[in-house]
Amino acid sequence: MKTRKPSSVKYLTLWQRCVTPLIKPFAILLLLVAWWVGYSQQVGINHVLARYLNVVTVTKNDGQEHQFTYSGVTGSVTTYAASANGYGGPLVMAFEIDNNQRIRNAILVDHIDTAGYVVNVLNQRFLDRINGKTISDTLRNGFDIDGVSGATLTVEGMTEAVRKAAHEAALQRGLSPKVEATPWRFQWTDALLTLLVLMVLFERQMPATLRKYHIMFVGALSVVVIGFWANMALSIASVSSLILGYWPDPRQNLSLYILLLSVLIGIIWLGKNLYCSQLCPFHHIQRWLHKLGKNNIGLSYWINNHAIMVVNVLLWSALMLIFITRNPAVASYEPFSMLFSLDGVGVQWYLLPLALFGSFFIKDYWCRLFCPLGRGLNLLVEKRQQTRQWWRSRAKRKVIKVQSAKSQVTLQQSNIERDK
Repeated sequence: MKTRKPSSVKYLTLWQRCVTPLIKPFAILLLLVAWWVGYSQQVGINHVLARYLNVVTVTKNDGQEHQFTYSGVTGSVTTYAASANGYGGPLVMAFEIDNNQRIRNAILVDHIDTAGYVVNVLNQRFLDRINGKTISDTLRNGFDIDGVSGATLTVEGMTEAVRKAAHEAALQRGLSPKVEATPWRFQWTDALLTLLVLMVLFERQMPATLRKYHIMFVGALSVVVIGFWANMALSIASVSSLILGYWPDPRQNLSLYILLLSVLIGIIWLGKNLYCSQLCPFHHIQRWLHKLGKNNIGLSYWINNHAIMVVNVLLWSALMLIFITRNPAVASYEPFSMLFSLDGVGVQWYLLPLALFGSFFIKDYWCRLFCPLGRGLNLLVEKRQQTRQWWRSRAKRKVIKVQSAKSQVTLQQSNIERDK
């Protein structure tokens, strides 16, 4: 016996017809308000230091951007502090200077960087590698400071913050700091990522023999390069950090800009969400698990109808929290970084096994039901298509209007000639 498919026609009450059109603009308005509230509540480094040191007041010294004074137990204490961008956001570093012009007691005062990377850096006692350095030293990762594998951008942010304050203090004391220009780092990951992006963008131009294995090559490169090697799978946290203005130095993180450029090209030029369909390593992991499971449980009609609504709420809620706190990591629940680096926090430890287990039975389980980034990119694709349709219809109306005007002129001319 065949079951009738529920009617797709929705019967809305008068109240629903009045309220539904207002939901989207009201949600966008709240996001703008949240962004402004977070922006207006930002405080200076002196307030951050006062909160960390548990003192009433920390004063910035006149004429010095990174030198601060506060009242300690033994009297007035001078400390040096500065901020710089890490992987996911700013970090604030502070330290003192001894009589030999060396850095002492370097500490991480505050940060909104990815928690897993910061914990990794601190566990490897990276701050001990800064202590004892002369304030006029180069103070660069890879030059006179040994870095930490797996958290390069976090280490770069810490060293840059220390370097800003230390070199300012060196100039004040009549020393000549050693300055090294930040080099462009085009690494193997950048080269392989560029190859991967070109394979995705020019799939149709590839020979037929290679196109047959295209998805296999793309999947393997995505998981190996974007996932395990570079560990730079995009998330709602990494994208929202750019919206908040936390742009990393392209000379140190070229791969991120290559990936973002490919996403924009896909949306604007091709009208496709290339990241979720081909570049996302977590998508390929799910696809492989689904093939291994050899099961395909169909989602119910109700879930299919309401899944987008649920993901919309998740996306909106995550952005609200991120904008208000100006902390991209606070609402990042995606388990991507945990899968590829085993660095997870909070709810990610529970979501990762659930996402992987669900992939055995439901195709693109996480992507379809829970991924806020994927929904955000799909919304951009939808807006692009709507804009294109509007532009085409506008151009078509112009052509019709011009043709109508020409026909009227022709008709008038023919009438005049006939009257003659």
